[in-house]
Amino acid sequence: MKVLIDAVHPADVWTLGAVEDRLLAAGEETLWISRPGKDSVVELIEARGRPHIAGPRAGTNALSLARELLSRDWLAFRTVRRFRPDVVLTRSPAGVHAARLTRTPVLYDTDDGHVAGLLFYVAGPFADVIAGPTATSRSYGPKHRKYRGYKELFYLHPSRFAADPAIRGDLGLDDGERLFVLRLTAFTASHDVSERGMTREHIDRILSRLGDFGTVLVSSEQPLPPDLAVMQVPTPPERFHHVLAAAALVVGDSQTVCSEAGVIGTPSLRYNTWAGRHPYQVELQERWGLTRAFALSDESAFFNELDRVLEDLEDVRAAHAQRRQRMLEWCDDPVDDLTAWIYGLADR
Repeated sequence: MKVLIDAVHPADVWTLGAVEDRLLAAGEETLWISRPGKDSVVELIEARGRPHIAGPRAGTNALSLARELLSRDWLAFRTVRRFRPDVVLTRSPAGVHAARLTRTPVLYDTDDGHVAGLLFYVAGPFADVIAGPTATSRSYGPKHRKYRGYKELFYLHPSRFAADPAIRGDLGLDDGERLFVLRLTAFTASHDVSERGMTREHIDRILSRLGDFGTVLVSSEQPLPPDLAVMQVPTPPERFHHVLAAAALVVGDSQTVCSEAGVIGTPSLRYNTWAGRHPYQVELQERWGLTRAFALSDESAFFNELDRVLEDLEDVRAAHAQRRQRMLEWCDDPVDDLTAWIYGLADR
């Protein structure tokens, strides 16, 4: 079986890469379409040692994103015609469109669903299977398949990810020295165009508070000014989750990274305009207590919670570990589900 994998975000590489590992172990053949200019998409695929076709460079505003989608549609169509996959596996509309035009079965994975707005509505209706977590608040009809778990568990499930304690030495941390990670998002994705994250004033206040308790490293989707660049995470992108696992706390305006921290076992606080709107992240917060989100209008509440967590960090981390274990006992392994659905499409 041949599977074409279409990835437009670093989390796509991690998520779909876990499924690819299962397919490769079964002797299947895969090919990626990558996305230059979007954080570390290309670097992560190449770190996996996998072949890829470079798509058009990532757009940064509504107009350039629209142009990118048209160019990516054309590239995906040509790639499907040449590679002739049995199934297209994608988290991007382009993969769905190319598959539909060539009558190739396609699985569209999304944990955002309709919350992503236009991005979903130009993809979901044309997919053969729409896959997502049970937390998804709507049903998308008979083509909708739900797994009991979260996107982050595709690659951070304990059966696939074990934190490497050597990362502390790589980061130059002393014994007992606390590490904090500040994650900043560019807000240039198609579903982020009208959204906002932390301002420089917020960032400076957070750095001041975290710096009193340990060492702070900054991870950012966009270039940092010189005074923040010296604090940038120094490890390659494929080691980033080990950095999260070593952290005492993750703070940021990133949806994915704060969720990743939560399921790894690191408490996280998120501060942006998306707070309370993504069903699976609402579930991670309200059902399991694995992350906390605050709207930008809740500035006082966010900083009060940050101070509370920092003053009571060991108890917060111990409680977080217990809640994470309960979550893992409830979840299934989503890689099992997606792999089975791919084989089901190939056998149609």
